[in-house]
Amino acid sequence: MTITASGHAEYSAYGSDIVCASFSTLLTHTVNNCTNVSVSDENGTLTAIFLDANRIENKTLLNALKNTVSQLASQYGDYIKITF
Repeated sequence: MTITASGHAEYSAYGSDIVCASFSTLLTHTVNNCTNVSVSDENGTLTAIFLDANRIENKTLLNALKNTVSQLASQYGDYIKITF
């Protein structure tokens, strides 16, 4: 599984954007707590490759990320776009 994230939500000024901060926190938490993840951050685009996405611990965290980001997108759909 691969997750690619780029850009800013532009909900508010840079540094005080709750949508961007929420998504960044969720993604950072997931990447930091999953095992066997390859991460690159180039030119403002973060790519996380989960090499063992079916491991139960990783699957649980990735499902939680998907659910929470989906809720974030439903509340702030004008500022965040997701594709599964």
